[in-house]
Amino acid sequence: MIFQRRFSIIQGVPVAIHERDGETLYGEIVLSGGKAFDPEGKEGVSYLLSSLLYRGCSGKTYEEIIEKLDSMGSSFSVSASTEAITVSFWSLSQYADETISTIADCLFSPEFSEEELQKQIERGITELKQNWDIPEAAASMIFHRKVFEPHPYSRQETEKSLRKIRRDDLVAKKNETFRKASAIAVLSGSYKEPEVALGRLISSLKEGGKKFALPAPEPRKSLEIYFYLKQDAEQTQIRLGHPSFPRKVPFYEEAIVFNYILGGGGFSSRLMERVRARGGLTYSIRSSFSPMLYGGLFSISTFTKPETTAKMIEEITDEIKKTLKEGVSEEEVEKAKGYFLGHFPLGLETPAQIGSLLSGILFYGLEEDYPEKFLKKMESLSAARINEVARDLVKPESFTIVAVGNERAEKEIKKIGKIIKIHPE
Repeated sequence: MIFQRRFSIIQGVPVAIHERDGETLYGEIVLSGGKAFDPEGKEGVSYLLSSLLYRGCSGKTYEEIIEKLDSMGSSFSVSASTEAITVSFWSLSQYADETISTIADCLFSPEFSEEELQKQIERGITELKQNWDIPEAAASMIFHRKVFEPHPYSRQETEKSLRKIRRDDLVAKKNETFRKASAIAVLSGSYKEPEVALGRLISSLKEGGKKFALPAPEPRKSLEIYFYLKQDAEQTQIRLGHPSFPRKVPFYEEAIVFNYILGGGGFSSRLMERVRARGGLTYSIRSSFSPMLYGGLFSISTFTKPETTAKMIEEITDEIKKTLKEGVSEEEVEKAKGYFLGHFPLGLETPAQIGSLLSGILFYGLEEDYPEKFLKKMESLSAARINEVARDLVKPESFTIVAVGNERAEKEIKKIGKIIKIHPE
């Protein structure tokens, strides 16, 4: 066993515990039901709930909560992702009880004051406007929405949806999501009674609840190209990809090794070699698989000069087709395997790193001995097996392509196919 851990059920909630000597403690509560489950027309409820959860609770103001946490050297954060809302904290072991009490109070009775709500709405709208003004951010934002539409994974807050949200919407979202049936919890580090600590946190959640579920997102049947005109953009930001597999699949290790060789391995990847080293089209390109609970995303992110926008997209798709047709070599596979076998243990050095891994095991329903099986599976992979799996992983003919750039870039991308123009929302 790479590290000691145990799994259990506390008050009906699956939990994982990692105990180690030291002075720090890390914890997570993950609640399924994130942005993809926001009410239609009120996208942003999860974002606002996560922003406001500890901005006033149990009679304490946001300033008082932060001051108390700071005085102990503790941290507390809440984030909303596509599928979940995650509450995480870090504390010195000597202050763990006080930190956990503060978090439990916020989980149980957040105030969601009207004043704080309006501040967060305006802050969110300001961030959205800034994102539309930053080519890199705009490209990623548009891509995530368009690659998944009309699936719930595509749901994102807009100025219009944020302005529709009221306090009652946050209360309803919390009452629906912050329940034991949709929760998992993790504690990692040094604490004398970890089960007791988790029990205190879990007790702040309501009983019952529902299991959130979604169908898998469907890939496009043909290429779709979206363009956002940014007149002052000096480079064209490009995103390509399509929906992909969920996290709990038997070929996960094959997929990440293939991706490392294709475009995830930095300077050693095929895409980097073709479009930077040989083509001189960019300084950076990266591909990735981002699996989630019910589906996932394959994406490529890069940028280039406006006048080479079309050439960049053509070079990327040609290299992908070539790699799928010819396959990867044993030498490439061994190099990629060496990277993962070496880096996996390095990502398990702190309580937070181990806690996050345990959280993923519970949330995605992986086996309890996943860390050991990951290494064993990685060691056994061959080029033949990876090439067999890879043919079903990436399909350039189903790509959603998003480009953000100036008028010259617009003329270039029209060479690829018919474009759909995007405007700020």
